[in-house]
Amino acid sequence: MSRLAALLVVTLAACATDEAPPASTDDEASDFATTGADGKADGSAVFDANDVLADDVLINDAAMTVDDVQAFLADSPYGGASWLATATVGGQSVAQAVVDAAHADHIHPLVLIARMQVESSGVSKKPGPTALSHALGCGCPDGSACARSLAGLDNQLTCAAHLLRELYDGSLARSAEWQKGKQGRTLDPKTVTPATHATAALYGYTPWVLTGRGGTWLVWNVTRKFLSHAAANGLLH
Repeated sequence: MSRLAALLVVTLAACATDEAPPASTDDEASDFATTGADGKADGSAVFDANDVLADDVLINDAAMTVDDVQAFLADSPYGGASWLATATVGGQSVAQAVVDAAHADHIHPLVLIARMQVESSGVSKKPGPTALSHALGCGCPDGSACARSLAGLDNQLTCAAHLLRELYDGSLARSAEWQKGKQGRTLDPKTVTPATHATAALYGYTPWVLTGRGGTWLVWNVTRKFLSHAAANGLLH
């Protein structure tokens, strides 16, 4: 079994659990805020559980350069610089590590950064060592210990990009559990029929809706917040 296949087995095990979802580790109140026209990427705060993210957003790995990602981290949506702006991963900047992982699997860099915020508040503040070691929640099935082989920010970025791409391609090939146009049941439980392959991939990663309090709803809210901030600063291409 390849390393990628192994990590997918570990991570997708989350979809088989019936345990209640853990409380979100994202403790930024602004990440849970929505208003009628909140200035985020879609111009509204109307959440559609069937249509969470467009395909051309998820797979747009060329949307941001290393300099763009660095500028985003240096002037984050939380006011001022994120600690990630000066952090390093394997001797290189976090911005470089994010873009490298994004390019390897053709995933939007901001999707990875938003996932880090959702899973560990890793953009707005520096997580503790345990949370940081699995900052994107990849290889961390609900109710089970995280895979030690996937610990470390470099491994987490690679794992998350691989997994999102695998889930996206699985929807395209109609081989994944979550597919565009196929009705599925989340662990909330809610009935969802993904309108895009990207939406199917997000539910494959996080099989919860949890409107207003976590899950794929929080991924939606944080991702559009980040996209809006990047667009307002001329960082998207």
